[in-house]
Amino acid sequence: MRRIFISLAGFAILFAFMAAPVQSSLPLTMEAMTTMTTPTLQSQAQPEAKTFTGTILKSGDDFVLSETATKSRYTLDNAEKASPYEGKTVKVTGTFDVASNLIHVETIQEIA
Repeated sequence: MRRIFISLAGFAILFAFMAAPVQSSLPLTMEAMTTMTTPTLQSQAQPEAKTFTGTILKSGDDFVLSETATKSRYTLDNAEKASPYEGKTVKVTGTFDVASNLIHVETIQEIA
C-alpha cells in the first residue's frame, strides 16, 4: 500500500512539473513581442494565384468558367471583367476558394 501511495505521489508531482507554464522573470520589450508575432503573420499569407483555361458562360446572374479538360465549372467573382468574354475561350488568373467554388479574378485573357 505504501508503494502505491509513493508511486501515485511521484506521478502527480512529475505531471505537475510537466504541465506548469514556464514564465520569464524579465518583462517583454515591444521589439521582442513584434519578433514573436512576425512568423504568425507570415504564415497567414494570401493564397497563390493560379491559371484556369476554359470558356466563360452566363449562369443566371453569374458568370462561370467552364473547363473542358476537367469538365468543371467555377463561379467568377467579377462579372464586370468576365462579361466581355462571354462565350469565348480564355485564360483566367486568380485565387481559387475551394469552399465556395469561386475564382477571385485577377486577369482574363482571350485565347486565340
